[in-house]
Formats: sequence, C-alpha cells, structure tokens
Amino acid sequence: MSLLRRDRWQSIQTLKLLEGGIDYFERVEAVLTAAKKSIYLEVYIFSADSQAKKIVDILCLAAQRGVEVKVILDWLGSSPFQYEKDFLSAGVQFSYYNPAWFGTLGFSRTHRKLIVVDELVAFVGGVNICDDSKDVLGNQLPGIRWDLALEVTGAIVEKVHATFLRQWQRLQPNALHPKNILKRILAQELPWSSSHFLGLRHGNKEGLAFIARDNLHHRRDIERAYLKAIGQARDEIWLATPYFLPGRRLRKALVNAAKRGVSVNLLLGTDEFKILNWAVPSLYGQLLAANIVIYEYPKALLHTKAMVVDRRWATLGSSNCDHLSFLLNHEANLIIRNHQVIKEIRWKIADQANDNGIKVEPNVYAQRSYLKKVFNWVVYVFVRATMSLLTISVKDKEIPKIN
Repeated sequence: MSLLRRDRWQSIQTLKLLEGGIDYFERVEAVLTAAKKSIYLEVYIFSADSQAKKIVDILCLAAQRGVEVKVILDWLGSSPFQYEKDFLSAGVQFSYYNPAWFGTLGFSRTHRKLIVVDELVAFVGGVNICDDSKDVLGNQLPGIRWDLALEVTGAIVEKVHATFLRQWQRLQPNALHPKNILKRILAQELPWSSSHFLGLRHGNKEGLAFIARDNLHHRRDIERAYLKAIGQARDEIWLATPYFLPGRRLRKALVNAAKRGVSVNLLLGTDEFKILNWAVPSLYGQLLAANIVIYEYPKALLHTKAMVVDRRWATLGSSNCDHLSFLLNHEANLIIRNHQVIKEIRWKIADQANDNGIKVEPNVYAQRSYLKKVFNWVVYVFVRATMSLLTISVKDKEIPKIN
C-alpha cells in the first residue's frame, strides 16, 4: 500500500504558522544551521537577492560539514541560478526540474515549497527563497508580499521527506538509492483509492495530512480535497489565492455552498499578471449573484494559498486555484482538522481582507460598460484555452523499477 495512502491522517506533534518572510526565514535559517544529517529543499523560485544568499551560505556550510544536502529548483522559476557553482563546489547536490520551456515533462513545473531537515522537521507553504519586499525581477514592492507557511514535526514529516525523495528519483534516473528507500518511493506511485477521505469530520479529533499532486497518479488530489471540504461546509468558507481561475466544478461547489447558507468569502490577488486582471472579473457575476463576497488585494502581492472551512478544516500550501496548479504543476499542501492553527489562519485571511482588501460591490460590477464586459469575457476565454492546451496529455514518467 502506498505510504501516502496508509495512515493518511497523522496525529499532530507540533504545528506552527509562519507569516511572511521574516518569520519564515528566521525559523528556516535556525533549523538549517542546526542540521546534522540531511537537508532536502524543493522550491519554484530561488532568487539572487540577499535573503537567498543567506540560505545558499547556510546550505553550503552544511554540505561542507557532511550533511547530505539535496536541492530541486524549477528551471522556469529559478534559472539562471547564480549560485550553482557555489553549490557544486561545496558538495550540495542540485537538480533542475524540467529544464526547458517545453521539456520532457511538457510545460509542467514544480511549484512546491518544501524543506525537510534531518527527517524531523518540515516546512510546507507558499514561500519561495527570496526577499519578500521585492518582486521576481528584483524591483521593490509597494508593500510586503503576504504569505503563509507551516512548520511541522512528527510522523507527517516522513511523508514530506518521502515525497521529496520520489521527486529526486524522478529527476535522477541513474541515481543509486538503497533498495528500501527505492521501494518506499515506488510504493508511493500507487494511486489513491477512490474512497480516500480528505474532508471535514465534525468531531474533535485533531489530524494532519500531507497531499502532493503530480502528473502520474495524483493529478486531481488537491482539487478533490477542496471540493470535498466545500461540499461539506456548514457555516463559512474563507479562500485566499493569488490566481483564481478554477474550473466549473469548483465554481459550482462555491455557488452551491453559498445557496445553502454558507458564508463564502474570497480574497484574490491582483496586479501581478495584468492579463488575469482582465480575465478573472468575467467570473464575478456568477459568484456575486450567489452572495459570495469577493475581496481584491491590491496592496502589494498576495501570495498566500489557503482555504479555511467552518473554522475546523484548513489547507495551506503551494497550490493556487487555477488549471496550472490543479492539473499541471507539482504542488504540495497540508490539510489540518480540528487544530487551533486553523482559526489562526482564518483570522489572518479575514484581517487581510477587511484591512487591505477592496470589496467588489455587486452594483458597481453590474454597471461595467458593455465593451468592458465583452473584453473581460474574450480575455478569459483566451486564458482558459491557453491553460487547457498546456495541460493536455501531461504525464510524468514512471520511476524505474528495481531489478
């Protein structure tokens, strides 16, 4: 049985919410510096700013003192990587994911943000290795990039650790791993059963699950978790995402939740990609008509990817609510049930929406000019068609079997 299927819900040892780069990197740097055995890091963007250089120096020093350091960077998000020579000279093992615009894995990217240290501590969330006061081009943002991540210990770390090793093996087909580790990695490629349960349970037992999507057997796992939780919502939903371009099933699930009396609130990012500013409003009419509350976040850069349901279920990680995250990119989220950190995530999203968001008023939205409505629709159709083409027939290669 797959490790990711067996004992899916783990008891929670420690679970800490980290807000923004200052909190996140303070903890990450401390844990990396204390590493004794291994450091595994997978990230979409590893920039070349001062914060990234601090992480590079810590990783290099760790490798030089005998710690096994493996780093996976997405080629599109991180190349050209300026510290590759530093890594190689220090003994850091380094690999790009899908090194081309359209490589052997199509347009697929690794969008995960994972760090595992000594098989004891893991960090999962939306934070890249970069200065959160600057954009991807190094320009100063008008405010701080708002992001969230989780630091965890306990049995759940084994699943994050094994997921990284599976990804590493996929990218290093000739790498020699001990037979027992390869067996564990291979076992994870088994598909989940159709009866897997990732939604709410209205009891009081705490639980923590790790969910990582890929393009082999786990294509819709994160999307299904969203749909399951939305479908079971009784009271309220808070959803925060930088990019909101979901398919019909998720939109319908949100609308149906609102129609049965659930308070549905969306906090959506704006101004990072102008084309999305023009496309996404085409979806607002259906949502506003169902009394769904929409906040746009124009202050700086919304980068948090999280959803909280009924203050007793939450997911937080790297996955946006769009085709690229649900059907193409490799993503990783944690799912939490009945833990105090859920309310903490909920209040942070609500505070950002109320303090810094701009509420979309239904009457103002309805008064848009006819030309603007047509333009929004045309751009939306173009973006959705482009995403659909990118996600056609994307499938990862099987990990080689042991002879």
